[in-house]
Amino acid sequence: MKPVLLDCTLRDGGNQNDWQFTPADVRTIVETLDAARVDVIEVGYRGGSGSRMSTTAGPSAYCDPDYLAALPPTRHAELAVMVVPTVCPVTALDDLPDSPVSTVRIAAYPWNIDGVPAYVRAARNLGLRTTVNLMAVSYADLTRLADIAAQVGAEPPDVMYVADSFGSLTPDGVRERVEFLADRLDCPLGIHAHNNLGLASANALAALDTGATWLDASLCAMARGAGNLATEQAAAFLTAWPSYETRTDLPAVCEAAEYVAERVLPRPMTVRRAEIAAGINDHHYYYQDRLEKVAARYGLDPWAVGRRIGAARPRKVLDDVIENVCHDMMSGGLPA
Repeated sequence: MKPVLLDCTLRDGGNQNDWQFTPADVRTIVETLDAARVDVIEVGYRGGSGSRMSTTAGPSAYCDPDYLAALPPTRHAELAVMVVPTVCPVTALDDLPDSPVSTVRIAAYPWNIDGVPAYVRAARNLGLRTTVNLMAVSYADLTRLADIAAQVGAEPPDVMYVADSFGSLTPDGVRERVEFLADRLDCPLGIHAHNNLGLASANALAALDTGATWLDASLCAMARGAGNLATEQAAAFLTAWPSYETRTDLPAVCEAAEYVAERVLPRPMTVRRAEIAAGINDHHYYYQDRLEKVAARYGLDPWAVGRRIGAARPRKVLDDVIENVCHDMMSGGLPA
């Protein structure tokens, strides 16, 4: 099997540095990954992130025409952007055929997947390849996943991704979801793995073993919280494992990773208490700091608060969610 390796440093990595990649950073990352023969390079969001609103975000959070026009030419890699329908109108795709971008990645949560087919249709009509990235896949049980597959199947993308947004899945959970979707969708599948439980590589391999063929990763694992599967590690196990074929040049990928480690990352990626707590409790990492502060104010165990938040499967990272959970726990509505 030859998996398709997609690097999303300039998009997901922006959660670490507010998308403040300099023009030199963008040029170096794209040129080095292209020279390394990475298959697809995601260069940012078109129209903004759906999970982190920022008034100071840099150019790769929006991928406006000037940013796209300044991208260096590539010989081997295709270029992609991600759109989040809740923040990016479908008309924002119209100029992409005049840019270097050939792939549009459409990201949605289980509760707003109904808006995705229109974006797939619009991108296809523009001659662009499409992926659908189902975020927070851990919040979709098999009944909900069946509904999602039916909705996506009405306008099937070129690739369907499961995204373990909160880093909470184990290999068994990944296999179950990939296998379930493979039985219902006639398109390649991919995985976007987060590393909160230290399982990004294991989950990626479980997905590949179950039939997925597209693999997301970012240099130095750069992304929010515990980060993603690291591109250099993905390239390493694809190179080392006889079951896989890859054209990726591992030393060149490592060169790109060294650049990011030394010149781009504001701090080393870590997997510590906060990252692990978000993963084990199955909630968005952006809740963690806030829930610890609110839990302390109520005199509650933050791990118990986190468990209740994850169990509630909240749709947005809101302070009200934390306050309501803590209030219910204090009043005896929810046991600790």
